[in-house]
Amino acid sequence: MRFFRILIYTFNFIRFTPHFLIFFLNRKDSILRYERNLWIRTIMHVEEDSFKNFTWLLFNLPEYRSVFYYRIGKISKLFSFLANGRESLYFDTPSSEIGKGLIIQHGFSTIVNAKKIGINVQIWHNVTIGKSESGTSKKPTIGNNVKICANAIVLGDINVGNNVVIGAGSVVTKNVPDNCVIVGNPGYIIKRNGFRVNEKL
Repeated sequence: MRFFRILIYTFNFIRFTPHFLIFFLNRKDSILRYERNLWIRTIMHVEEDSFKNFTWLLFNLPEYRSVFYYRIGKISKLFSFLANGRESLYFDTPSSEIGKGLIIQHGFSTIVNAKKIGINVQIWHNVTIGKSESGTSKKPTIGNNVKICANAIVLGDINVGNNVVIGAGSVVTKNVPDNCVIVGNPGYIIKRNGFRVNEKL
């Protein structure tokens, strides 16, 4: 049994060699390094930014691989077939318009089609971020430190402020101020600046 585990690990290590090379050839302050460290702390709940933990992310999380491929661009097509990213996770926003620290939680059936997204944004599964009208450029702008939870929908030419949580199943089609928690369909504010409220958007 131990022999087979070693064999599988060796096979995976060879399979992921291009990923390791791309990562370590990047500058130390690169977005890849920043996001690797953030994923380790957020997903694995450990502080050690080690090669072992990086290996675990690559081996086990197709959503992490999707973000990795998205960040490095067209060169990923040369080796992404060796380890697919998350199926049904779609990025229609250019990587340059999404700040560092993008975390995708699970990621299946998720569409990211925003005008711009800030730093340290978390997006869960079954989320739709996109246009309110087909054939237009009416897309959301998402601020910094935003969490968009499972099954949420964020549509239209709106601004979502900084430090916002959009709760599971919420539908947001209007501007959201900073420091808020949004729930419901249509979305409304249940917390602002740390205090309980009940406010329409």
